[in-house]
Amino acid sequence: MSKKVDKTRHSYFQEDQVQSEMGFTAFIRKIFPYMWAHKPGLLSLIAVVILYAVAGRMLPIFFGYAIDEGIKKSDMRVVLWIAVAYLVLEVVRSTLYFAQSYGIQRLGNRILFELREKLIGHVQSLPLVYFDKNPVGRTVTRVTNDIAALGEMFSMGFTAIFVNGVEMIAILIAMSLISVKLTVVTIAIAPVLTVVSLHLSRKIRAVFKEAKQKLATINAFTAESLNGMKVLQLFDKTADRQREFNRHSESYKVLSLKTVKLFATLWPILEFFNAATITTALFVGGLYYKEFGLSIGALSAFLLLVQSFFHPLRVILERYTQFQNSLASADRIFSLMEEKTEVLGGTPLPFTRLSGQLTLENLSHRYGKENPWALKDINLEIRAGESLALVGRTGSGKTTLISLLQRLYSQTEGCVIVDGQPLKNIAPRDWRRRVGVVLQDNFIFRGTIASNISLENPDISKERIEWAAREAGCDRLLATHEGGLDAKVEERGNNLSVGERQLIAFARVLAFDPDILILDEATANIDSLSELLIQQATERVTKGRTSLIIAHRLSTILNCDRIAVLDKARLIEVGSHRELLDRKGKYFELYHSQFKEDDSGQVVFEDQHTPLPDDPILST
Repeated sequence: MSKKVDKTRHSYFQEDQVQSEMGFTAFIRKIFPYMWAHKPGLLSLIAVVILYAVAGRMLPIFFGYAIDEGIKKSDMRVVLWIAVAYLVLEVVRSTLYFAQSYGIQRLGNRILFELREKLIGHVQSLPLVYFDKNPVGRTVTRVTNDIAALGEMFSMGFTAIFVNGVEMIAILIAMSLISVKLTVVTIAIAPVLTVVSLHLSRKIRAVFKEAKQKLATINAFTAESLNGMKVLQLFDKTADRQREFNRHSESYKVLSLKTVKLFATLWPILEFFNAATITTALFVGGLYYKEFGLSIGALSAFLLLVQSFFHPLRVILERYTQFQNSLASADRIFSLMEEKTEVLGGTPLPFTRLSGQLTLENLSHRYGKENPWALKDINLEIRAGESLALVGRTGSGKTTLISLLQRLYSQTEGCVIVDGQPLKNIAPRDWRRRVGVVLQDNFIFRGTIASNISLENPDISKERIEWAAREAGCDRLLATHEGGLDAKVEERGNNLSVGERQLIAFARVLAFDPDILILDEATANIDSLSELLIQQATERVTKGRTSLIIAHRLSTILNCDRIAVLDKARLIEVGSHRELLDRKGKYFELYHSQFKEDDSGQVVFEDQHTPLPDDPILST
């Protein structure tokens, strides 16, 4: 059994190994639309880069001309004019360099801003299945670390390769204008350098990619550890967790040191080829400069160009290696962008209220073909304005059913009919505006009590927030927290009790005034006053609305019009409390074996935990 759990944990935290090997051309194809959206700025930047490269190559030519026409002929006027021209050209180059640097950063920041906004919007439109299968830390890494790496790649990697590539082309053209033959002899060594450098770069990229995967694993592991810190401390598992973290951290350290070693190997090789190329140009040029038709000034200019040729080449190889590292980030970002979003089409609902009549026809669902059915062949008519209690053991399909009704998942088979039209044809956002949900563990955001009730919806007035809070029985909550509705709420509502979070959730539903209510009744122990307030809030919220309630307390069940009993993914009984007891079926069995009276006098349904096999992430 433990072996199986270890395998599950490994697969959950392990970064996806099957990824597309994004190369340079694939990256250009992905990023170009974002660049082309800024066409005027992009074309202007390209022009500035070319002018800067050309201006830089003029300097050695000026220097050679000064030697041949000024120094050799003792004509100091030529030397003076060349010196002035040299100075003016440096001013022009400095201006162009400023325009180039500013333009690159400006364009890069704009593209990064747009890409980050698009990525966040895309993540928010992904179906819940994605979040079930991917740790939060992994997605956070995409939106933070990988986006930052992509920004650095664009400003310091891709643009540096482009700028220095243009400079190299300008240098080769200038060298060829001086002597084509000497240029060919000089760069003959370049293919060997290219092969060696690319070989090392591929190795560095592979290690970088593995390191990024390990970092994403560490992030996911850390996020889970922090979220579950209370459990870890209560069960004294922090030391075990620390050891597991140390193993991940050690692996990351080994990969980082391996990268440093590869970098340390690359630079001496570059320096050697630099020296070898300059030596070749100096020896061959000095020996055959007359045969090549070169003057001393032209040869001097050529040697300066050869020396300057290796600076952009060194930068390209250095940045290309970093670029390869960041390609792993780009690969993951664009892979996330290609994740299928939730289908948001469908027919908009009319502005009139829904009656709330629901019909389930052969409704079946499972979380993946390899998993068992979470719901199977559910046929049920829910009348308009009716309150229906859903009863059954854990794993019977209650949560899956309400998730399908919220359109958090798309059913595998069958259909749901709402007021005569298929639910799948209704636009999900329109539908969710008509459905109010109160869960066992309601998510509370950092902010204020008021902002958690309205969820920052500008259509919900302050007066409506106050009314909703009053109707939900939040009076004691507002009185005990300084500031009332403006009282500060910590992350996840950590400064609120379970009962207070429940009351805020009820107030939230009242503020949004849905046509249909879905309630997953809390099973946590809460004080008797909160219990009473929640019971009263439940009655107010369900009044006049079609309500589906996963009920755990007999008092709640008795207040519902009908009860639906689920067992092993199937609907086996439907009826009132008295009708189901008279049948002496599953509900009768549950009633006599699983209900008990708690300390507050409430009769509670004890939902025995029977987890689903082979499904560590999803819960029905």
